Amino acid sequence: MIEDNRYNQLIEQEARHWGEVRPDPANPQIWHDPKLFEIFFGKEYRHLVERTVANGPRVLELGCGEGNLALELVQNGLDVTAIDLSAERIDRAKHKAEQIQAPLQPIFLVGDLNTINLEPQKFDCVVAHDSLHHILMLERLLDEVQKTLKPGGRFITIDFIGMGTLRKITAAVLYAMLPTYQPYKAKWNLRQRLPAFLASEQKKRKDVERGSASMLHQESPFEEISQRSIITEIQKRFAVVESFTFNPFWYYFAAKVKLSGELKYSTGKMFRKADTLLTKLHLSRGAYFFMEARLK
Repeated sequence: MIEDNRYNQLIEQEARHWGEVRPDPANPQIWHDPKLFEIFFGKEYRHLVERTVANGPRVLELGCGEGNLALELVQNGLDVTAIDLSAERIDRAKHKAEQIQAPLQPIFLVGDLNTINLEPQKFDCVVAHDSLHHILMLERLLDEVQKTLKPGGRFITIDFIGMGTLRKITAAVLYAMLPTYQPYKAKWNLRQRLPAFLASEQKKRKDVERGSASMLHQESPFEEISQRSIITEIQKRFAVVESFTFNPFWYYFAAKVKLSGELKYSTGKMFRKADTLLTKLHLSRGAYFFMEARLK
């Protein structure tokens, strides 16, 4: 068990980190480039949206960030409540909501998903996009999801479930070698982060329990605190309707490597096809998964 003071320190650090996240030219991220996001995640993301729309109308989003998914859902006619840890991100989501026209306005709330209490049988569907791997108290949160869904309600998610040590080492070596927007000197200074980058879910959780931070991300301490257990914990509580993994390994480099113009996108498409082929041939395990599950 983690002590309250220790937990409060970590969750405050987590909230502060996400509140400060902005596009950074020296360290670009794929979710800040719509064309790259479409190449590596577009098909699966659209499937998430379609299945959520089909299972509305009242929807809860867990870990909404700056509100992009929530706003897309309300524009599809859904009644959306969305929660995020960061008050700054919720403020930005509210500002975005003011700029759109939709049948209903989303309700944006600040809340800690590790400790939140949800109203019983309130929602037809709960959706989580790339947020569960940041949840320390995953079992508790999924119990709350069970409680807040109406009979027959659906839980729909896309999330990261880990790459495995060999693939992480490969990623680290390639990032160190390839010409990126981050200079080589800055990348060399990141070497102290390798233990946290390579650590398994179990090592991270043990690190938290003993009050250490050697296996935790320096800015976002709960990064990857849940991985493969996300699937098993959902399966314990829900009846799986659809589930598949996918393997966008090269997404990690796509926004960061210096490639000019359309070459960035054509190279991204080539590597995304290679990722898909490796998964189909069972030569690589998917680092991400989609799951739709029904309340039993």
